Amino acid sequence: MNLHSKRLLFISVALFLVLVTLQRLAEMGGIALPWWVILIAVGSVYCGYMWYKTSKEERQEEQKWIEQEGRIFIRRMEDEKAKRNRENSLS
Repeated sequence: MNLHSKRLLFISVALFLVLVTLQRLAEMGGIALPWWVILIAVGSVYCGYMWYKTSKEERQEEQKWIEQEGRIFIRRMEDEKAKRNRENSLS
C-alpha cells in the first residue's frame, strides 16, 4: 500500500467517523445542523488538505529547480576556470 492510498484511507475513515458522530449527536437532539452546514465543513477540511498537498508539491518542485540551476552555475564556473587555465598555460 503506497503513501497516497494510506492517506486516502485515513481521510475516508476520519470523515466517516466525523459524519457518524454528527449524525448520532443530531439524533440525540444535541445538535441540529442542516446537511449543507456539514457539507461546507467537510469541503473546508478537504480544501485545507489540498492546499497542504499542493504547497508541499510546489516546494519540492522549487527545490528541484534550485538544484538544477545550481548545477548549471557550477558547470559554468568550472568551464570558466578551465578556460582561464588554458589561457594561462598558453601565455
